Amino acid sequence: MKKTIFVIMLMAIVFISCSKKENPVEPPANNNSGGNPSGQPIPTFTGTNNGVLATISYQQTVSGFNVDLAVGSAKFGDNGIDAGNVSVNGTAIGKMVNTGSTYYIAPSTTNPVFTLDFNGAVHNWNVQGGNGVTGFTGSVTSPRAFTLTAPANNATVSKASGFNVTWSGGTSSKVMVVLASQSGNGYFASSELNDNGSFNIASTNLTNFNGPALLQVVKYNYTSKESGGKNYILVSEIVRSINLTVN
Repeated sequence: MKKTIFVIMLMAIVFISCSKKENPVEPPANNNSGGNPSGQPIPTFTGTNNGVLATISYQQTVSGFNVDLAVGSAKFGDNGIDAGNVSVNGTAIGKMVNTGSTYYIAPSTTNPVFTLDFNGAVHNWNVQGGNGVTGFTGSVTSPRAFTLTAPANNATVSKASGFNVTWSGGTSSKVMVVLASQSGNGYFASSELNDNGSFNIASTNLTNFNGPALLQVVKYNYTSKESGGKNYILVSEIVRSINLTVN
């Protein structure tokens, strides 16, 4: 019981700290066209889609503890449409309105402690529908847990020669590698990669980097759902992040 209360307190602290910044690890705005309420990297999907529904597991260090956190988010249309009630695995995703744009996010002020199983679990979405969005249900299987093995956290990497990113564990999923400057406008996101455990970020991709940066490896699975003549993407991710210095 004490452990449960302690974990809930940690998650509440994380939520409060994240609330001070809408998207705590979001890359620069020009690299997030279309809007992404989750604050975590989401791949760009080819073809036409009318909305993205995402479940994301990531880690954050709080008071020296690594805490696994979950985010559920959804956005319909280019500008954010109110599609009625939205839930995943029976848990409601909070509806937020900002300057006429509606998006869905959990945790939220109404649900500050949001939990969801990953590591191969199935995530079932239910969308009530409204304002041109036909109600639908759909599911996606989450990736399995993995470890980002290199570089080490707080390592310094060479801008001139580039560097290798490696990871291990989990089963075959799609992979995206993201590097975002924390002191400038440097940003790199790979295309869809095979899950072979290694990727090289070449020096040509590091031109705009100098100093602190955030490296993220994203494993993801996704499915497409057609409803009312429109196409929606259901994606589930596990994100592992480290801090780097690019010199």
